[in-house]
Amino acid sequence: MTGKLKIRQIAELTGLSPSTVSRVLAGKSNVSPQAKEKVFTHARTMGILRDIPASRLLMNTLLICAPPAAFSPHEDLYYYEAIQEITAEVARFDIHIRKCALTVNDPDIAVFMQALNQSDVDGIIIIGIDDVMLYRLAAESNKPVVMMNAKDSEMRLDCVSADHYSIGYCAANFLFQKGHRPVLLFTDLRRETMMQRLDGFKRACLEHHVIFDEATHLLINHGNGKEQARKCFDQYLKEHKRECLPSAIICGSTPIAHATVEALRDQGIQVPEDISVMSMDFEHDMKLTSPMNFTSVLLPCRELGSEAVYILQSRLTRPSGAKFNLLLQGKIRHGLSVADVKWKRKGLYPQPVGS
Repeated sequence: MTGKLKIRQIAELTGLSPSTVSRVLAGKSNVSPQAKEKVFTHARTMGILRDIPASRLLMNTLLICAPPAAFSPHEDLYYYEAIQEITAEVARFDIHIRKCALTVNDPDIAVFMQALNQSDVDGIIIIGIDDVMLYRLAAESNKPVVMMNAKDSEMRLDCVSADHYSIGYCAANFLFQKGHRPVLLFTDLRRETMMQRLDGFKRACLEHHVIFDEATHLLINHGNGKEQARKCFDQYLKEHKRECLPSAIICGSTPIAHATVEALRDQGIQVPEDISVMSMDFEHDMKLTSPMNFTSVLLPCRELGSEAVYILQSRLTRPSGAKFNLLLQGKIRHGLSVADVKWKRKGLYPQPVGS
């Protein structure tokens, strides 16, 4: 069946004009939501959506489910920036975005179902929610769903996340290669993504013949905020003699890193001359003032939003295609908070024969 015949057939089934049907299938914005819904319903039934170019996103409304803090630039800036990228990506398609605030653990399923079952919702992006029941209901909705920074253990939903395992490995490996021993990971472990970073950290320890010991290599903070981190690290310093402190510290966020540097300096310990501090952060177009130019592992942030939209496009046109888990790499940003101590610790490294 040719394109013109398909358009004519949908026009007859919907009672719309062929020009209106054509505008809908071309992704034009000057079409009512009601007309879009009629065309999409018949186009899906006829299998026409599979032939639509991936550059078009044929939807009426996109539902974004995320923790409440993700919708505020003053709280969870990481997820907020990812949502801004999603908004920017779909703006040219004249798609309405509906937001649904849910807690990370034990979200209100009734609220989710009410939002999910709105007739004009054609796709869902779930950000940072850890709940198996919610995943199952989303998968059974027969609507395209993409999860961000989460993982469906039943493998029924598409997922896009930062590669947290590799990020944890990369940070530790970077410090080990510069001669640091021991290295402390100071982080929050409330989410599965943080546990993946810890697993990557442990892998780097193994490769550098460092026996991981929780008392030596791990300090757990309850959250990513600076105030709680300062209290936690002050207590850590009280419990450890100066000669027992680590050579370097990996901090799970920039606020944790700031708190660590302040606590060290209050004790007369300089960064990086005495102890190196490495942060995990993300790039965005907001300029933040910082008293320390941190060496950091930069996490993908805006990239998560754009990739989530691309996956949604693919799923709309290939609803029965294989599901996949897309992992985005981070990258090292070289700052002034990490020292190279190899030259001080030559005994740790075997010398080449004949040197």
